Amino acid sequence: MNILLFMPEQLRADAVDAITENGAKTPNMAQIGAEGVIFSNCFVQHTVCTPSRCSMFTGLYPHSHAHRTLTYLLRPHERNLFRELKENGYYVQCFGKNDILSQESLSLGFNSVQLRVKPEHRDINPWAKDHKHRKSFYYGSRENAKDGDWAIIQSALNFLDDDRDQPFCLFLPMSFSHPPYIVEEPYFSMYDRSKMPKPIPAKYDDKRRFMKMIHESYGLNKLDETDFREIKATYYGMTSRIDDQLGLLCNKLKSIGKYDNTAIFVFSDHGDYTGDYALTEKWWTGFQDCLIHTPFMAKVPGYNPVGRKDTFIEMVDLFPTILDIAGIEPKHYHFGKNLMPMIKGEASHHRDCVFAEGGHLPDEIHCYEPLIEGIYYDKVRLPLRDPKVFSKAVMVRNERYKYIYCPDDMDELYDLVSDPQEINNIANNPSMENVMRELRDKIAGWLLRSSDSPPLEWDKRGW
Repeated sequence: MNILLFMPEQLRADAVDAITENGAKTPNMAQIGAEGVIFSNCFVQHTVCTPSRCSMFTGLYPHSHAHRTLTYLLRPHERNLFRELKENGYYVQCFGKNDILSQESLSLGFNSVQLRVKPEHRDINPWAKDHKHRKSFYYGSRENAKDGDWAIIQSALNFLDDDRDQPFCLFLPMSFSHPPYIVEEPYFSMYDRSKMPKPIPAKYDDKRRFMKMIHESYGLNKLDETDFREIKATYYGMTSRIDDQLGLLCNKLKSIGKYDNTAIFVFSDHGDYTGDYALTEKWWTGFQDCLIHTPFMAKVPGYNPVGRKDTFIEMVDLFPTILDIAGIEPKHYHFGKNLMPMIKGEASHHRDCVFAEGGHLPDEIHCYEPLIEGIYYDKVRLPLRDPKVFSKAVMVRNERYKYIYCPDDMDELYDLVSDPQEINNIANNPSMENVMRELRDKIAGWLLRSSDSPPLEWDKRGW
């Protein structure tokens, strides 16, 4: 069976109408779900690209393998999904941004990573240094659509025309809907700004310090609700463009007779603030649902559609699921939980709660991103001003509560039934002490059970 892994970047679940009614138009994602399953409560384990991807493709949590930065990628001694597939006869092709494997590991996991069609356009910041949008990540409309994602799709369509005997795994880590918020017509004008979901209001007095700091350092205090609706409408346009590109791939698979023997998975590495809480982009320890709740659709040939499943899943569950489809036994112990019983319709419940984590210790200077001019300059500068803005934090979320434990800053607790937008932190409410204790125990138990992953192979002890 062939495998297509289609991964839009930074795509929040509520921006997809296959999951929420007021999301962007995504008929192709909806079709994948209609032919298979839509997991409406999928959560990532980290809110930054590399740590999240290292987790989903190993089945290990960030604290299990220490991948907590953008610059520590999977090395040759670390097993991962792509290496398992390649060593078991799959032709593994990647078109797109890496953020997973170190240079020494690329040939172990991928047969090829070179684009067959090159991009012809790169977006640049259109705003003057004193413009209110200079650091907001909003760029607006553009004319040239032949960007990196266009090149990825054209390369993928070319790849699918290849004649080969072995099954393939085609991995497409896209750039949209990652900021800057920019898209061409007809997508830019596709959404009525006045009908965008109202931005979640900012309230920083009972939140960890990072929210107010990025709000001010990005110049977001200069923007109003109209600006944030504009950002969200552009983001929705980016999402619809991504969906259309998925449609091109599905149509190609059908035209070459490979659609019915290709498992298709659509998912993302994390979400985006998109104006909620008067913030844009993401943060290392921001655990609001707009950052950790992501879409997940899967179509696996040979099984009847099972529809929407609202049970919790984690992105670490992707690893054992793909290996099961490929008939491969993993070569390392992991913490992912196979989704195939759900996809086959044999189970309806998967997880009671989900976890996420992030941050660095104050003296982990080697974990900081390089301070260079560009769109991320002000973000990278924040921990140099106040190291505790990067404080390590852990989150647990169940159907009722979300609890964030942060020893070097404040704890946060939200009642998701009465406060689904996570506005009022009730961690200091005396009536919540028992709830806090129970959730803190869940975090302790999770950290203990998943603290490391010893190799499955034994070493000889003799001299």
